[in-house]
Amino acid sequence: MKVGFIGAGKVGCSLGDYFVRNGISVAGFYSRTQAKAGGAGNNKRTRVNSIDKLLTMCDVLFLTVPDDAISNVWEQIRTIPMKGKYICHCSGSLSSAVLSGIKEAGAYGYSVHPMFPFKSKETAYEDLKQALFTVEGDEEHIDDLVSLISSCGNPVVKISSDHKAAYHAASVFGSNLMIGLMNQATELLCQCGFKTEEAMKALKPLAMTNLYNFFEVGSVDALTGPVERHDIKTIEKHLEAFDTTQKETYRALTKEIIKIAEKKHPEVSYEDMKQILEEEK
Repeated sequence: MKVGFIGAGKVGCSLGDYFVRNGISVAGFYSRTQAKAGGAGNNKRTRVNSIDKLLTMCDVLFLTVPDDAISNVWEQIRTIPMKGKYICHCSGSLSSAVLSGIKEAGAYGYSVHPMFPFKSKETAYEDLKQALFTVEGDEEHIDDLVSLISSCGNPVVKISSDHKAAYHAASVFGSNLMIGLMNQATELLCQCGFKTEEAMKALKPLAMTNLYNFFEVGSVDALTGPVERHDIKTIEKHLEAFDTTQKETYRALTKEIIKIAEKKHPEVSYEDMKQILEEEK
């Protein structure tokens, strides 16, 4: 199958370069700013000057535009003949339902989302081999898309439209919110007199080792710290050191950690610790 892209930003260019590297034919890119197409490494991205032409050249068309533009782009192209084509967007939160009326157009709609942070359209494709992809949409040909992506060596999971919001929220917890959490940790160390660079250097082995342990042995066996030790006095001291925003984050995450600690130490009651966290509201 030949693949085409509307949108030549980080996601579109990275996916296109990755597909080319893995032997999938890429017909080309259409972008309002054609200069964006460019090229990465030895891959020369073909620019196509009209959507109509691009649709005739490809079997699978990816709408790699921002989430809030997907519906508008679809409305612009839905009247173009596309019978038998696979139309995909790459939003993690939106389902294929955003491609309204696609069956009437004789095409098949999908959301295809790589769980991956695209930091650069010139280099991200080099690491895409590590990403898991999810596919959601028309059941009639969904296995064709799964096979297309699987041919690159990536794991692929089919999900339902009802699960898109929860799936994307999970991705945010494991990615963007983690950045926010590390930012709060860095700010706390800076309040203690650390320079930002020193704080980040100090936190890196702590954070990276804990993440490694989590993925190696799971949350229960990886858990350490004052909650796991049932160290209530330390929890109280922490709460006294925080401003309102830090306290809210700490309370919410500590309640989550208590759930893990209860699994690890079922013989211990954490009700007193829960009470302290409630009293701090």
